[in-house]
Amino acid sequence: MKKAYMIVLFLLLPLSLYSQELIEKLEIVGNDRVTQETIMYYITAREGDYFNEEALKKDFGVLWSTGFFSDVRIDQAAGQNGKIIRVIVKENPIVKTVIFKTGKKVGEEDIVNKLKEKDEYIAPYSYYSSYKILRARKTIEALLLDKGLPAAKVEVEESAKGKNEVEILFRIDEGPKILVGQVVFEGRPKLPESELKSALSDNKEHGLLSWISGKDVFKLNKLQEELDQVKKKLQENGYMEATLGEPRTEEMTRRTVFFKTKKMMRIIIPVNAGYLYRVGEISVEGTKAVNAKFIKSMVTLRPGEIYSTKAREKSVEEISKLYRNGGFLYCQVVPVENLDPKNKLVNLAFNIMEGEVCYLNRLDFKGNVYTKDKVMRREMLLREGDRLSLAMFTDSILRIRQVGLVDVEKDPDIKPLAGDPTKFDVTVNIKELQRNNIQFTGGYSGYEGYFVAFSYQTVNFLGAGENLNLTLQTGKRIKNYSFGFNEPYVFDRPISLGFNIYNRYMILPYLYDQKSKGVDLMFGTRLFGYWRLNATYTYQDVNVTFPEDTTIDAMYQARYGLGNYIESSITPELFYSTIDSPLTPSSGTMYMVSAKFAGSFLGGEVHIIKPTFQFTHYQPLFAKQSLGVHAEYQYLKTIKSDSIIPIWERFFLGGERDIRGYEIYTIGPKTIGGSNTGGQKAFIINFEYIINVAGPLYIIFFHDMGNSLSSTEKVSLKNVYTSSGLEARIFIPALRVPFRLIFSYNNRRIYKDDSNFAFRFALGTTF
Repeated sequence: MKKAYMIVLFLLLPLSLYSQELIEKLEIVGNDRVTQETIMYYITAREGDYFNEEALKKDFGVLWSTGFFSDVRIDQAAGQNGKIIRVIVKENPIVKTVIFKTGKKVGEEDIVNKLKEKDEYIAPYSYYSSYKILRARKTIEALLLDKGLPAAKVEVEESAKGKNEVEILFRIDEGPKILVGQVVFEGRPKLPESELKSALSDNKEHGLLSWISGKDVFKLNKLQEELDQVKKKLQENGYMEATLGEPRTEEMTRRTVFFKTKKMMRIIIPVNAGYLYRVGEISVEGTKAVNAKFIKSMVTLRPGEIYSTKAREKSVEEISKLYRNGGFLYCQVVPVENLDPKNKLVNLAFNIMEGEVCYLNRLDFKGNVYTKDKVMRREMLLREGDRLSLAMFTDSILRIRQVGLVDVEKDPDIKPLAGDPTKFDVTVNIKELQRNNIQFTGGYSGYEGYFVAFSYQTVNFLGAGENLNLTLQTGKRIKNYSFGFNEPYVFDRPISLGFNIYNRYMILPYLYDQKSKGVDLMFGTRLFGYWRLNATYTYQDVNVTFPEDTTIDAMYQARYGLGNYIESSITPELFYSTIDSPLTPSSGTMYMVSAKFAGSFLGGEVHIIKPTFQFTHYQPLFAKQSLGVHAEYQYLKTIKSDSIIPIWERFFLGGERDIRGYEIYTIGPKTIGGSNTGGQKAFIINFEYIINVAGPLYIIFFHDMGNSLSSTEKVSLKNVYTSSGLEARIFIPALRVPFRLIFSYNNRRIYKDDSNFAFRFALGTTF
């Protein structure tokens, strides 16, 4: 039977094809600017094809969607050998110009940027579309509302210009800007008004801070969002059944921050907080990989406490983070609240859908040309085939940035495999930083005075992070010749070895002259995580003299170690750092403890111990802004009772590297004659508010404080030198150091003729 049906269909097929009509002729009528070839590109019908009604309907839809035409019609007529198809179009006019006539409160640039952001900008010489104009008008109206202009009106005028061309004019009457004079919560708000007002992100009461931030502008279109925020605040404080009524507005008169009387808007929000709910039973369901009791211990809510949706969300975040750190990237934590109105309790259940464990399938780096892949791979805590732990991956990215050779330009690309969603390919997008610094320069520095110098430094000598430096410098205060090399990974292990050979001559103004030549041998290793142990052995020949015009007796010279000495020392250092970048830091913490030991047991003539304690923290605040804090304490002691503390080892503060408003080496204990003898203990505290203005330019508000003290003086915040002010810092990637302009006010004057105000030019950073 089936075979018979197939034979019949086969016999009828030619008959059906014969009965279907052909397209005898295809005509396009009405087009002017839009060419016939363009129209043919958008339709499928062709002369000689079989006529298809459904295909013509689709062609109609495609032509209409192009926006080229204000009218499209497809007619059909019988021809001698088939159908005659006629596509009749009426072209939209071309928008010749778009003009915005507005006031002073909202400029044309603001409007154009908003339209472009919404992809609604009407470009000149585009095709006219009444729909696009309507959308653009609504977007402009929303922008005006957002700028606090609820009375603004937008009118659109269209005028013909030339053949089938039109000019569009958006005429904007801004009306007065309205400020929020008062926000009132009526009914049963339960919480203090100040707390409810803190939930408002916009529509804040007019005041100095809200005026500066622009949050005191009345925005009618933001009111519903504000109500949601107020309700959220109530639920964060246990009022789970809180309801808010329709807000009312009324005009009022009050004084501005400039004491001018002005009409403002009063916003009245009806609030019914309802009953206060407390935490009832807490349960965890669905967990298999992690013990339910442990998950429950992570929940910050406790039975009997006031219930808080904020604490609930924090618990969800922490539990989700725990699973993501374990490789469960698809894990979902769903909190289910059951209200008990009788006992005013919220019973909370955390439903956990763990999903499967995810693994790192392939790791690639994109953007490195000179730097070898292994430089980044050796900083990765994850290897291909490992569980894809979010915490370990995040720490790995931080470690890559800390090296200072490359920067992670944007978020890594993390994609699951098409055939296996538990395996992920990860591509880290990096940007190589300037590795070579070749300079032939002359200039002035607070520490070096006038100088000329040639230097070559590379932090990526062979593409694996090797550090090579050569310096030849001569000037008024300094002669410095040095050569050094450091290998950061010996035998592909996190062990660094290096050396530095130098010959220096320095003049410290009003203090002493120092000649020193020697060698530093450096060793470092990673202990675990972000902890490192470094050690430096130094052997140097030091000769210290006072300037020729200084009269110093023999006892004084012996007391301060003037003359020629051999110093042999070792300085171990324990170091921890999560600071994100050595060049432009914005987040992270650093702890450092070191101690310099010098003595005859190492073959030298200087017998001292010199511990140093440092703490640094950068806290991100807002977009491109962060707060930096640095604290440092050092002290000096002799190992032998009959030995001295040489003057070149003492602490002389002042200058852009510690208390930046003072001249270098001017802060320290003084003799009766006013000479600085150098301290045996010193402390420094620095604060920086860092604003990345644009690209390499940073503006920094700073406050430095500290002092250098004799062994008998006590450390006290009442006896400090402070420097506060503004710094402009321009980071030059090619030089790997920032240029700095420092304006400061100093609380104390070193000498009578000094000014409390100072201006400095410097290189480098303070901490």
